[in-house]
This record gives sequence, structure tokens and C-alpha cells, in this order.
Amino acid sequence: MRIYFYIAKKFWGPFFFALGVFTALVVLGDTFEKMKNLGNGVTTMLDLLSYSMTTFPNWLATIMPVACLLGAISVISEMVANGEWTACIASGFAPRQLFKPVIACILAVVVLTMLLQEFIIPPLNAKSVEIYNTRINPSEHFKPNTEQDVILKVSPNQMLFAKEVNLKEGTMSRVSLDTYDAGWDIAKQIVADQMVWNPQTKSWLFSKGIQRTFVDPMDTTEQSFETAQSPVTLNPSEMAIDRTDNKLLSIRELYKRIHFFKRSGLSSYSAQTMLQSKLATPLVTLVMCLLGMPFAISMRRKSKILNIIASMVIAFTFWWLISMFTSIGENGYINPFLAGWGPVLFFGIVVFFEFKWLKL
Repeated sequence: MRIYFYIAKKFWGPFFFALGVFTALVVLGDTFEKMKNLGNGVTTMLDLLSYSMTTFPNWLATIMPVACLLGAISVISEMVANGEWTACIASGFAPRQLFKPVIACILAVVVLTMLLQEFIIPPLNAKSVEIYNTRINPSEHFKPNTEQDVILKVSPNQMLFAKEVNLKEGTMSRVSLDTYDAGWDIAKQIVADQMVWNPQTKSWLFSKGIQRTFVDPMDTTEQSFETAQSPVTLNPSEMAIDRTDNKLLSIRELYKRIHFFKRSGLSSYSAQTMLQSKLATPLVTLVMCLLGMPFAISMRRKSKILNIIASMVIAFTFWWLISMFTSIGENGYINPFLAGWGPVLFFGIVVFFEFKWLKL
């Protein structure tokens, strides 16, 4: 057991080194890019610092797989270079046994990454968007928790248009509910200043509006009202109208978005592909590391530069394939499940034959 703890302890040094260096580079690069806004008379260094702090966990989660890969390659190559690997094999340890403590460390990092992506990154991302649109690159049209120009399919023959939607407050402003006939000609229309969610009746209420009935192309009747019942019964908590990039959503939020898109008759290929990709994330990191660890055995002398180069090549090859599959899946050309899990299955087969060929 002591050898297992010894190997696991050696993993964390290179891991934290890679994590610190790579994360610092991307965070500083992003921060310097935003510094061009310092001359707008609004942005301060404190704003830039706040923005960097809110985006830091997202960059951290992005870099962790590469840091795991570098840590795994480094600990194996160092043991080989120092003769420790040969001594362990001579003592009766199989290579797969020596891989176990490294895999345990990788799985611990994977769990931490998943927790970050599920509970920490989404709210901080919303905060970073608010800081950017109010302090760094101010936009007079930006309102927190509000989406502009929203279009919803309420039923097979009804479309809802809203200028502003705030699901947190349960309000929609300047709305239009259009009802179409079998030939998709407009038959009825309700235009209202506002539509408000009523938690008691679990429905939306129109306020201060006009109901139009299109008798024929040349004849329309109108009737004003103060309040009127809306046919929309979908709870605000079940709606997913924000335009946040799927990559920045948690698995729970992606499930919600997919369910809403399907109920509204909207395409959900992109969200489904990203969901499968996130579900495959633990195996992506593990398979990536298993792909690189046998490479470290073949190196006879320790070389940090070589370790970094090998890690970057493997990681970018993996990410390139993932990006390609994701792009194809988001456009609906292949099944979302295949788009998310395809790279893992492909490299999993490569790892299987790699271990078999090297007799590990």
C-alpha cells in the first residue's frame, strides 16, 4: 500500500504545476484583452479583477483534463527515469497495478470538475455576463435575468412573441399571441402590454390588451380588455429561453432546456449533443490519460519539456476530434449520443489495443 500512496503523492506536483501555469496564461490573456476597455470612463481595474475571478473556475475546469494528463505522464516517466519503475516490476508489481493510484487521483479530479461545472460555474458565469455588460462593455439594452425578443411555440398552431421576458419575476412585456388556421393564415391575435404568471391558477394573465379576430383578409374585429386568461400554462421554472452557450450550462439546466425545446417543437440537437458530451466528460479525461501513460514508459530519461509536448499533442488531438463530433451533432447530422460519446469510444478502442500491444 505504501507504494500506492507514494505514486499518488508524486502525481500532484506536476498536476498543480500544469494547472497553475495554463490557467494563469488563459486568465491573464483574457484579462489583458478586456483591458482595452479601461479608457471608456466606466471600467476600473476592480471591475476587471471581478470579471477574472468569476470566469476563473470555468477556465480551471477547462484546463483540468490537460493537467491530469501531464501529471500522469510525468509521474510515470519520472519513475522510469529514476529506475523506480523497473524496481517495482522486479518486485512483482504489474504495470496496471502501478497505474491504479494515478487513476484514483484522476478520478478525484474528475469528481471535482463535475461539481464545479454543476454548482459553481453556471451562477458565476451569469455574474460575469452581468459585470461585462454593465461595467466593462456597458450596454443600455442589458437587463439582468431578462431576455429580449423571445419567440415561443405555445401549441401546434399558436406562436407567442415577447419583447422582454423575465422568468425570475414571471413577467413578459409587449406580447403578441398569434393563432393560425390550417393553412397557416392568422385567425386570431392577442396583443397586450404585459403577461404575468399567476401561481394560484398556474397560468399566465394578459393585461391591457386587444383581441383581434380576422374574419377574412379585409375584415377584422377588435375587442379591448384590462385582463384576460392566457392559454399558456407552462410554469416559468420549466421554461428555458436564455441564450447562454450550452457549454456553460449544467447538466440539470441542459435537461431542462431539452425538455422545453421538445415541448415547444424546437430543435434540441445542440443541447442534446452538449448534454451527452458533458456526461462523457469523466471518461474523456480518464481515456485521455490512459492514452498517454504507456507513452511515458517508453521514455528512458526524464524530460519535462517532452512531457508537456506529449500532453499537449494528445490533448489537442482529443479536443479536435471532440470539437468535430460536437459540431456535426449540433447540426443534426449524427445522433447526439454518438456525437457526445463517439470520441470516447474511438480512443477507448485505441487504448485497448495500445495496452494489448504493449502487454500492460
